[in-house]
Amino acid sequence: MKRRHKFNGQRCVYCGAEAETSDHAVARKFFLEERRDNLPQVPACQKCNNRKAELERYLMTILPFGAKHPDAVKNLEKLVRPRLENDAKLRRKLERGFAKSGGTTLPFDGKLLEELFAMIAKALAWQQFGVLLGEGDGAIAAMFRDDGESFFEDAFQSIVSRGGNHVSGDLGDGTFRYEGVQLKESPQHTAWRFWIYGGVEFGGDPSVPGPSSLAVAVTGPSGMIRNLRERGAFKEATDRKIGRNDPCPCGSGKKHKKCCGAVTPLGTKSSAA
Repeated sequence: MKRRHKFNGQRCVYCGAEAETSDHAVARKFFLEERRDNLPQVPACQKCNNRKAELERYLMTILPFGAKHPDAVKNLEKLVRPRLENDAKLRRKLERGFAKSGGTTLPFDGKLLEELFAMIAKALAWQQFGVLLGEGDGAIAAMFRDDGESFFEDAFQSIVSRGGNHVSGDLGDGTFRYEGVQLKESPQHTAWRFWIYGGVEFGGDPSVPGPSSLAVAVTGPSGMIRNLRERGAFKEATDRKIGRNDPCPCGSGKKHKKCCGAVTPLGTKSSAA
């Protein structure tokens, strides 16, 4: 007999399989107990729910150490300390990495963060825009340097100016904030910016030089996602010059010159598609 849940008969937002349970788009345990009200939930299969829980257990233990949010100290004491007391393996790994850095940084696996934020993007695409990604769709996420935020601000505003949808949310009084846009003509194309714990400083990841607290994710056709990954366009968007004939990093599927890179003769950005 199948266990009933609020999303019976719906599909998992992460893989499209039959939903077997509900899942919080952002795990409750990222938040202090007094900040866990009204967190969005989505349908999920048990396999995806379990994988996301694995990622969350690791990240909700690591991320508060670099947090800027006013609750950071309380979070470390109330939530992180008990987790480390119950996970001797992770505690030893962090202690060794901290000592190796000379007491400056903690070791951190950025790939796990990217995987989690890609899943969160799929969840919010469903919860905010009503989009269930299909077999031919995917998602990708990455951390960017703080000085790359203006790049994404331009891309977001370009989508909105072309009639795209725009949403924003604040969960847990600033514990987790997000902003998302959706292309009007292609609903599965969404782009997201995330700030968790007021922004988390990542200074020890060699793949992201410089202060980095901006997490970004994109959903869309698998071909576009694969192209972004293989070309490095997504991860390196703030580091390199984008060619006029390159795919636009905003995820529209158009060439850059026909999208966010469109210019008028005066050299100013055009709002035309």
